[in-house]
Amino acid sequence: MQGIKNLTQGPINKQLFNLAMPIMATSFIQMAYSLTDMAWVGRLGSEAVAAVGSVGILTWMSGSISLLNKVGSEVSVGQSIGAQNHEDARNFASHNITIALIISLCWGGLLFLLARPIIGIYELEAHITENAIAYLRIISTGLPFIFLSAAFTGIYNAAGRSKIPFYISGTGLVLNILLDPLFIFGFGLGTNGAAYATWISQAAVFGIFIYQLRCRDALLGRFSFFTRLKKKYTHRILKLGLPVATLNTLFAFVNMFLCRTASEQGGHIGLMTFTTGGQIEAITWNTSQGFSTALSAFIAQNYAAGRTDRVIKSWHTTLLMTSIFGTPAIARRMPFRRNLPMLLLSRAIGRSPCRTLISTDDWNMPAVVNTC
Repeated sequence: MQGIKNLTQGPINKQLFNLAMPIMATSFIQMAYSLTDMAWVGRLGSEAVAAVGSVGILTWMSGSISLLNKVGSEVSVGQSIGAQNHEDARNFASHNITIALIISLCWGGLLFLLARPIIGIYELEAHITENAIAYLRIISTGLPFIFLSAAFTGIYNAAGRSKIPFYISGTGLVLNILLDPLFIFGFGLGTNGAAYATWISQAAVFGIFIYQLRCRDALLGRFSFFTRLKKKYTHRILKLGLPVATLNTLFAFVNMFLCRTASEQGGHIGLMTFTTGGQIEAITWNTSQGFSTALSAFIAQNYAAGRTDRVIKSWHTTLLMTSIFGTPAIARRMPFRRNLPMLLLSRAIGRSPCRTLISTDDWNMPAVVNTC
C-alpha cells in the first residue's frame, strides 16, 4: 500500500521508539500553543491571563472530543493496513475526516452561541468575562481546523509516519510564536490578538496537511476527504474512539469546576494560577500519551496481521519505555518545578491590581492569598 510504513516486521524497540518520539513531541507542541499565548498575554497582566486560562479549559475539552476521530483513525485505519485491506483503510480515513468535520461544526457552534453562560461558570469580574467571551468566540470558529488536523494526524500515525504531523504541527507553533506579539502588541488587539494568532496558526496547519496529502503524498493510494457516511464504518469508529474521548472530556469537565472553585477562593488570580499549573502538569501525561498512541497504532497493524507475538512484546516494551521516560517527568524534586510556573506568572502577577502572595511549595497548585 502506498505511503505507509510496515510495522508488522522489523525490530520492535526501534519501531516503537521512532513512532512514539514524534507523537510525544506533537503533544508537547499542542500544549505549547496555550503556553505561548499565556506567556505573551502575561505581559498584559493577570486579568488577561485569567481570561485566556478560562478558555484554555474549553480548548482542552475540545481536544478531548477530537480524540474520537484521532483514536478512531489510528485504530481503524491501522487495522485495515495490517489486514492489507486497502479499500477499508481508505473508507475509514474518509469517514473519520467527515465525522470530525460534523462534530467540530456542532461543538464550535455550541461554544460560540453559549459563550456567555459557559464563561459565566467561573464568576469572574465583568470585564474579564467579556474578554474571555470574545476570545472563546474567535477560537471556536477555528475548531474545524483542530478537529480535522487531529484526524489527519491519526491517519498518519496509523500509517507509521508520525514524523509528518510533528513537522506540520511544529511549523504551526513557530508561526504562532511569531504572530502572538505582532497581534497582541503590534496591532494592539490584546487577548483577542492571541486568539487570532492561534486561529491563523491552526488554519495554516490544516492547509499544510491538505497540501501534503494532495500534492506530496500518495497516502493509502489517495482517498477522498469527505464521503457519505455508512453505518458499517461509522459504528466502528464510534466504538473505538468514543470511550477515549468521553473519558478525557469528563476529566476536562471536572477541571472546569475545579477552576470555578479556584476563582471563588482566589478571584482571577486563583483561576490564573490553577490553569497555568495545569499546563505544566500536562508534561507528565503528554509523555505517557505519546507512548500509548504509538502502542495503539503498532498493535492495530500487528493484531490485524495476526502477529500476536509482536503485540505482546510491544506491550512489555512500552511499559519499560514509559518507566524510563516517565519517572523523571513526575519526580517530586524537578529542578525547574519552582522556576517554570513563576517564569510564566511573574509578569502577570506584577501587573495585578491586588498585592497577591503566591507560594510554590505545592507541586500541583500554588496557594493564593488575595490581599485586596
